[in-house]
Amino acid sequence: MDPVKILKRAWHILWSYRALWVFGLILALATAGSTGGGSNSGTRYSVDNENQQMPLPQDLEQGMQEFTQEMERLFNEGPHDVDIPREELVALIWIAVAFTLIMIVLGIIVAIGRYVSETAVIRMVDEYESTDTKMTVRQGFRIGWSRASWRLFLINLIISLPAILLMLVLLFAGVGIFFAVENGNLEFTAFSVIAMIGVVFLLIFVVVVLTIILHLLRHFFWRVCVLEGLSVRESLNRGWGLVRENWKNVGLMWLVMIGLGIVWAVVSVILVIVTIPVVAVTFIIAVLIAAVPVLLLVGFFSLFLSNVLAWVLGIIFVLPLFFTIAFSPWVLLGSWQAVFTSTVWTLTYREIKALPAVVAMEEPVSS
Repeated sequence: MDPVKILKRAWHILWSYRALWVFGLILALATAGSTGGGSNSGTRYSVDNENQQMPLPQDLEQGMQEFTQEMERLFNEGPHDVDIPREELVALIWIAVAFTLIMIVLGIIVAIGRYVSETAVIRMVDEYESTDTKMTVRQGFRIGWSRASWRLFLINLIISLPAILLMLVLLFAGVGIFFAVENGNLEFTAFSVIAMIGVVFLLIFVVVVLTIILHLLRHFFWRVCVLEGLSVRESLNRGWGLVRENWKNVGLMWLVMIGLGIVWAVVSVILVIVTIPVVAVTFIIAVLIAAVPVLLLVGFFSLFLSNVLAWVLGIIFVLPLFFTIAFSPWVLLGSWQAVFTSTVWTLTYREIKALPAVVAMEEPVSS
């Protein structure tokens, strides 16, 4: 297997197959809060810094301070001692519940979009390599919306189980230790504290290593599931078998991708700095677009709340739309990385599948 040939081919597909960019945008938005892409990390860091440096209007800043003070008093002193009328407090609670439900629904939609896009990109690249046929975005969504996308979610959930179990164990252990100490049923010595810290760090180290390995295997689990139409269990077995039989090629490509990830992390920082003027333009566009729903929401919330609370909640509701538009150039960079990475692993899977046939063709025929 030639990693350089795979990277060149993936680069060519990225720039010649523009329909993949749409699904890359969905992947970049869906995985913005997860680990992985260096571009995503760099983008979040830059966004946070810019938000901190950007001065707020005086009236809005004063309103935010008043809102924060009232919330602190609400949690510290109780609802009876806060200058928020009971009607407004009830309306605020219902609005918070509605916002939570909207975020949950939005999260479900984004998750569906992620796995549909993962399936679409894998199948579109495989079809392009097999028949040299480029699908449209509509056809991509059609082949992405399938049982395979649901199976990708289940495979990803299984891979995330070690980290989830670790967090639950640490949470329950911490709560148990806290109540034991509070009740006087547990006393710590220097040795027990050191031993407990050592066990915790050992567990974290083991889970981190296991998670890295499982995320490497996930590339093959997903492609076996999508391209061979197997169930979750069969995909896990088949994917593990492919990696085990070709561990040298897989390890080589993994090291290459780690190196590219480091390079991309440096390049993405440079690109983020270079594209700041473009982001300034999209930021202004986002303000103009987001102003309409903000005003509508403020007008609606003003029927139940004071002006300060109405403005704060109106802005909070529209923030996801605002950030998506304002930092869309950086999201586009993340989409290119997502498409390129997925294409590389799809081509790697195809190369590994073709290796037995190549070896058989190269074997001399016995006389």
